[in-house]
Amino acid sequence: MIGQSKRLGIVFLSGVSMVTLTAGLASADPMPPEQSMSNLSYELLGRDELWTYRALDAYSEAPYLSALVAAGALPPIEERLPAEPLVHLTAAMSDGIGEYGGVFRHVIGGRPEGWNWLAGQHQGWGGINMAMQECLVRLGPLWQVRAEDQSGPLPNLAKSWEWNEDKTELTMHLIEGARWSDGDPFDTEDIRFWWEDNVLDANVTSRMPADGMGEGTTMTVIDDFTFRFDFLTPQGPARLQNLAYIQGCPGPSHVMMSIHPTYNPDATYESYRTGQPADVLSPVVMGMFVPVVHEVDELVIMRRNPYFWKVDETGQQLPYYNEMHFKLSTWDDRTTQTVAGTGDFSNMENPGNYVAALVQSQQEDSPVLAQFGPRVLSWRIELNFSDRGVEDDVDTALRELFRNLDFRVAFSHSLDREAIGQSIARGPFTYPYTGGFEVGSPFYDADSTVYFPYDPAKANEMFDALGLADTDGNGIRNLPNGGADLEIDMLYANNRTEDRKQLDAVTSMMAEVGVRILPTAVEDIAVIAKGGNFNTLLRRQQWVIPTREVCLQIPIDGACPDFHMEEEDGGRVLFDFERDILAAFEVINNTWDAAEAAQAATVIQQAWTENVYTIGTVQAPAALLINKRIRNAHPGTPVFMFEWAEDGVVRERLWTPAELQLDELLPGTIAEY
Repeated sequence: MIGQSKRLGIVFLSGVSMVTLTAGLASADPMPPEQSMSNLSYELLGRDELWTYRALDAYSEAPYLSALVAAGALPPIEERLPAEPLVHLTAAMSDGIGEYGGVFRHVIGGRPEGWNWLAGQHQGWGGINMAMQECLVRLGPLWQVRAEDQSGPLPNLAKSWEWNEDKTELTMHLIEGARWSDGDPFDTEDIRFWWEDNVLDANVTSRMPADGMGEGTTMTVIDDFTFRFDFLTPQGPARLQNLAYIQGCPGPSHVMMSIHPTYNPDATYESYRTGQPADVLSPVVMGMFVPVVHEVDELVIMRRNPYFWKVDETGQQLPYYNEMHFKLSTWDDRTTQTVAGTGDFSNMENPGNYVAALVQSQQEDSPVLAQFGPRVLSWRIELNFSDRGVEDDVDTALRELFRNLDFRVAFSHSLDREAIGQSIARGPFTYPYTGGFEVGSPFYDADSTVYFPYDPAKANEMFDALGLADTDGNGIRNLPNGGADLEIDMLYANNRTEDRKQLDAVTSMMAEVGVRILPTAVEDIAVIAKGGNFNTLLRRQQWVIPTREVCLQIPIDGACPDFHMEEEDGGRVLFDFERDILAAFEVINNTWDAAEAAQAATVIQQAWTENVYTIGTVQAPAALLINKRIRNAHPGTPVFMFEWAEDGVVRERLWTPAELQLDELLPGTIAEY
């Protein structure tokens, strides 16, 4: 049970009110003891020791690019780089300055949806997106930064910024002279197009929602490399985190304007969204690699971007690798192939593989190293509180039940989380999850976490009190007033083995208390969830940093979160506790005091968990698997903290000694436009 002193401390935080207590809280327990499995070794630096922006005396490039320059196919390196490129500093590299050449191999379970990330399309996940996109600021490498330097995100396309005195204006300065992969200059026209014609356009499913930078925020272009955000209220450094991957990543306006309805009268918003299909190559990018081959369900080959705007301290243009492969397989196979040595990198996120992968990686002749981090992977059941997608009276009755706190508490009491965890991984890998921040989050607070543990007797008592009796004697409860059987359809991703195993366990447990779960496999659960047309779903959805991908978590915008979107007519009534969460979230965005931000996070955690905003199942650690031939893969890199490890490991600085490099499939080539 939460201590009273902790409760009273939350009441007075920046005007955030305490959420109303319910009878269900009497059945809550303290979280059981948790023992971290992390074996990471962190080497913390100052943020200025990671990279800087400056002109160097000379620059060099991959030898085959020099040959293209000599042949007149490319401008000289000095003309392709900014006047002051981003310079990765050697002090942050665990193995130092690298050598050019070779291939870096990924295996992923996703498939490229298309190349228009501005309109919300994904490129297959697993690192393809991050290899193509560059964003205004960067979060992933913050794991390597000392606590006293954790004052907002790292610079990236925006190399610097400053606030006005009352913190209502943020002026940002872009890197000057950087170019897209086709040689077109990158400037504030790309920022304006991203903001005005994607983020603010209600017809575009932008990754950043319209209010993603705060309600009423406006953006003004000042000159070719300077722009300003104007806020209605004072903001803090956390607000800038919304400008990192995957929200604050501009696209090539000189390409995309020609297919956008605002500029092309023959275009539609659907033709804009799909206007860069995955089978048409090559897209124009700011990232280090460009897709040049896409064999459906088989392979994506990416080649280095000759205009990439980052270098090392010796002036070598990055990245060090010439080629990157993404074998299109399954997420389970990603781990299998990395352990076998046929892949180079895996965020090992599938607990079913943990034991076998650990045993194999500890063999002397293993090609990979395995590093476990804290528990940052979590699975949850989302009950849809909106009436969006309701098709009949049963759907209406279910949504009404979902909005009843006692129903959600009873649902939580029905789940044996220890058994659910053992269903996906035998051993000590999983830990009960009750919603909100995971135990591996720096914002997690056990005292503010309300836990409704496995108690089928209590669940039955609460379901009975809700009038959910088995009126026809078939073993399944009926909806109130002699209604239909209480059957709840629940979506899950058909390519996630651990999700299916958990849902099997949940289905069995809910049947024990008279509730029938109807598992429904879907190809792309994120796309369906984004439409809000579902009753319930089970998926992995973590929240480690409160300002990262917030639209997946809380109602900062009418399209957020998936399980409580605005109705189709635009209406929505928020729960009181959702308003408390939103108020606490604004404190985190507005404050310059880290202690106040941490305290606001406890408000979110308590409001979320005592109101069972989502029904957590289990949480687990993840492990970074990386081939031993790879250099600069810092042994402290977490699989997920500020961002996924594909960003945290800083792939542009990875390299392989020449004698260990693998042959390229497309040597000597670059993308053609």
